[in-house]
Amino acid sequence: MEARFVILHPDDTGEILQSTTLIRCLKSQVDGALVYSVVKESNRWLLEDNPFLEEIFCYREDPKELLDQLKDFLPDYLIDLDGSRRVRRFKNRLKVLDFTIDRRNISDRWTERAFSACRLFDVEDDGKGMQLETSSVYKDLLPGNFLDGYLVLSLDTSILQRQMTDEQIIEIAVMIEKPMVVTGSAKDRNLADRIGQSTGCAVFPTCGDLTMPEIASVVGHSSCAIVFDPFWSLVARAVGIKNLEVNRITDPAGLKEIVLWARSNYKADHDRITV
Repeated sequence: MEARFVILHPDDTGEILQSTTLIRCLKSQVDGALVYSVVKESNRWLLEDNPFLEEIFCYREDPKELLDQLKDFLPDYLIDLDGSRRVRRFKNRLKVLDFTIDRRNISDRWTERAFSACRLFDVEDDGKGMQLETSSVYKDLLPGNFLDGYLVLSLDTSILQRQMTDEQIIEIAVMIEKPMVVTGSAKDRNLADRIGQSTGCAVFPTCGDLTMPEIASVVGHSSCAIVFDPFWSLVARAVGIKNLEVNRITDPAGLKEIVLWARSNYKADHDRITV
């Protein structure tokens, strides 16, 4: 017998990515499960083309925008991965049996707590990790000579400050000596340009030019990625790309270790890699 599960996602992009493990396991482990997601429109790209989702319901500012639509849809269960006060009224008006994630100790074992919210359905983590479907749009974004292989240096630091100086980052890029795409926001453009000027044509700066889905596509077809922000580490893991989160390295002066890691994971003809 079919059962419609509607997952209400938080706004946090990292938590949305982590929820893809639960989506897959609900679909594959619960007989007759049909899984749907409710997510903010700006975050839709994180779930786009997910093979385990039947449909994605998007709102612009508040889930209550979808109230009438979901009432007509008649879901069987609501899995609330938001768990905040702001969605209580929405759930009360929807009048569907809901299961809510425990939001205490929010930074601790998020995926484990998401599965715990679904314990009634005997769903277990399959250990396969997150997944993100990326497009091949990177081919239209990068110079042709980069399509034979490149690594990514992500300068984005939306949560943490970089522990390295600009000069150390430039030194890393110079020593790697491999085709490198530098990503980040517009505020990182000056540093990206300095990296390009210091290393020559082997570096392609894109900071401020790409959307988040486009950056994900670039990361998803790279050989490996050096990142400073935990979110882009999650993205790399979700698309099966090895990554080094530099802010977790206790000794930022150990530049050679970073360089050796990047060079050992660089592969030409990366487009042939199965992700």
